[in-house]
Amino acid sequence: MRSPLTWRFTPLCAVLLLAGCASTDNIAPQSKLMDPQHLQLAQPKGSSLAVSPQWWRALNDPQLDALMAQTLQNSPSLKQAAARVREAQSLVGEASAANGPHLDLNASSDRMRISQNTNQGFGYPTSPIYETNNSLGLNLAYEFDWWGKYRNQVNAAKAQVDAARAEQAQAALALTSSVASAYYQLQASYALEKVLQQEVDNQQRLADLRQQQYKAGIYGVDVPQQTLAQADGTQQQIIQLRSQIEQLKHQLAALAGQGPHAMQSLHPVALPAEQLLAPQGELTADLLGKRPDIAAQRQLVESYDQRVSAARKEFYPSLSISAFAGLNTTHVGGTSPNLLEAASQAWSVMPAISLPIFHAGALRSKLGEESALYDEAVESYNQTILNAVQETADAITVQQSSAKQLQQAASASQSMQQVYRVANAKYQAGIIGRDELLTSQTQLLQQQQAELSASSNLMQAKIGLVRALGGGYQAPATDSKA
Repeated sequence: MRSPLTWRFTPLCAVLLLAGCASTDNIAPQSKLMDPQHLQLAQPKGSSLAVSPQWWRALNDPQLDALMAQTLQNSPSLKQAAARVREAQSLVGEASAANGPHLDLNASSDRMRISQNTNQGFGYPTSPIYETNNSLGLNLAYEFDWWGKYRNQVNAAKAQVDAARAEQAQAALALTSSVASAYYQLQASYALEKVLQQEVDNQQRLADLRQQQYKAGIYGVDVPQQTLAQADGTQQQIIQLRSQIEQLKHQLAALAGQGPHAMQSLHPVALPAEQLLAPQGELTADLLGKRPDIAAQRQLVESYDQRVSAARKEFYPSLSISAFAGLNTTHVGGTSPNLLEAASQAWSVMPAISLPIFHAGALRSKLGEESALYDEAVESYNQTILNAVQETADAITVQQSSAKQLQQAASASQSMQQVYRVANAKYQAGIIGRDELLTSQTQLLQQQQAELSASSNLMQAKIGLVRALGGGYQAPATDSKA
């Protein structure tokens, strides 16, 4: 004779024998993470960061520091990124709570009339029967995480938090680099306007002299008119430049979350010296940990990897338990038991095991969906790496080229400065006329414009390299969640 214990475990054994009936059909991700060694990136020479997180402070510009502080505090894009971090953190709480015990206090009252055409076991009642069920108690439900499905879901949510934080850092980097770029375009425009105004004044003086020479019969009418046309052309450049200055102020105001007239108080400052803000332009393997966009994509890959694991464990048996403890009464045929008396006490405990066998392909479709999302995240990560390497390589090239162009422009300016000194000395000695001196001065101003443009281009190249190098960001070291 079989013991009662054997009979109790017979259904459990039968269920376990059916394990594996729901097949995954070998559904799995297909993409692989790119090996950085294939990109032939050099190893870093040192562990120190080439860029400081507050890299703009190296420029020693209090006006820029104040502008950056205002922008970082008021920018809607940064506030939006911070909100996404809080949203991701809340999802971690939801995922953690999904595997926790659920305890609810329930109270219910059910009043019903039993049909007279219903056989009650003793025949059909001759009059209606009314029944009332009252219940008050605690309901407990808990599912054991045997296979780590819920743990995978929590880890996936945590990776989403890390990704959101990296995206927040990327938003801050994009914002600060945009502010610095617009700010120094503004400063270069201020300086260029000053030089152009000097050129207009010089051309106007030369036009007045040519007009006098025309009246004296030295030149034809075309000569002073040509000089005036040159002055008018330079004046048009100034008008366009002033429009650009206003637009840059509007751009800075928008980046700082302010109205269009908030930046009218910005005053001109000299462009930084060439040796300031000189990021170390090296294309090394640690670039993958310095760029927040790469870190964000890597965390998304981790999140989808955990989601694939959780979807695969949906095919496994699950064990849960539910319980009730409280008070319960039934009023039938005139009886009226008291809900709050000891005799109304009731409880129940119900362990249960569930094994998926046939869900019309729903579980396989879910696993296929998560695997495809993982593949998308991996390929997005790989593409982000390729884009980052190209962007950094381009930024290094542009900075090196801009530095050489500035050296050439500065050398040409020094040469023109020497030419002007000679012309001025000749003019003072009476060897050449004033018109030749003014012509030499105009050529010097034009070369100074070229040098100023080269200096501005180098500043923009440096800012672009800072952004390409991650702006001082360093991905936090985290243990694998797998």
